Amino acid sequence: MGHGELGAQGVEGGRALAESLDRRVFDDVEWRRSDEELFHQALDYLVKKKSAADALHAHGITADAGTLDAWRSKIHTPDPEEQQRLGQAFRDLRRRNIAPHLTRVLNANGGTRIEIHPVNQEAVEARHRRDLRVRWKNIWRWNTIIDTWARQDSLEMEHLWQDLMSEMESDHRSYYYVQHIGILG
Repeated sequence: MGHGELGAQGVEGGRALAESLDRRVFDDVEWRRSDEELFHQALDYLVKKKSAADALHAHGITADAGTLDAWRSKIHTPDPEEQQRLGQAFRDLRRRNIAPHLTRVLNANGGTRIEIHPVNQEAVEARHRRDLRVRWKNIWRWNTIIDTWARQDSLEMEHLWQDLMSEMESDHRSYYYVQHIGILG
C-alpha cells in the first residue's frame, strides 16, 4: 500500500525540507511584496551579480544589458513566460550564492534543530490511523543538505531525508512523508 491510499496527506520529507529552506531564503516575514515588486527584486539581483549571465543563459534568457535595463526601468515589460524564467534564474542563482552562508548559520553552535510534523491523518479511518506525533531532530552538519538543496536535486534530498530518519527509533519510516518541517533557529 502506497502513501496516501488510506487518506493521509503529506509530502516527501526531502521535499518538505527543501521547501522549508526556500521559505527561509525567499519569503519575507516582515513584509509581503507584490508580484511586480518580487519581479523587480529578481531583476536587480540578476543585474548586480557576476554569475547572473550564466543563470540567465541556463534558463534560455538571451536579453542583453540594454533589455535588462529597459525592464528594470519599466520602459518595457517581459512577457509572462520570460518573467517566469527570470524568476527561476533568480532563485537558482540566489540558492547557489547563499548556500555557503546558510551552511555556516545552520552548522553554528552544534547544528540546528528541525521540527517534523507528521502527515495529516484527518481523512484516514480511525482504525487505520497511526499514533504519530511532532518530532524534533538536531541536524549537526548541514553541508550536504544545503549543497543538494542549492542544486535542486530532489532525488538526493529524499535519500538524505531517509538517512536522517533512519537515525530515529523504530518508527522512522512513518516520517518519510510529512505535513511540514520547521527549521528552528
